[in-house]
Amino acid sequence: MNDERSILSHEERAVAAALAAGTDPVTIADERDSSVTEIEAAIDRIREKTERAFATLAESPFTNDLAADLDPDRRTELRAALDDA
Repeated sequence: MNDERSILSHEERAVAAALAAGTDPVTIADERDSSVTEIEAAIDRIREKTERAFATLAESPFTNDLAADLDPDRRTELRAALDDA
């Protein structure tokens, strides 16, 4: 999916990518010239938005149609992400 389609802000996407790469919040704060409190707040927002996204998928009548329209590579990527959870 394109970044502009993400519900995460630019800052949240950067923090999420760093977390996915295994970087701890203190190091992320240092690298981004931010406070640990700011990074922890971003992590909380990412988690909240992720929970809301899952709730939306469960309730939306469009989930199956949109999943069917996904590019096969993107579908595989999403399945792998869920399998790793």
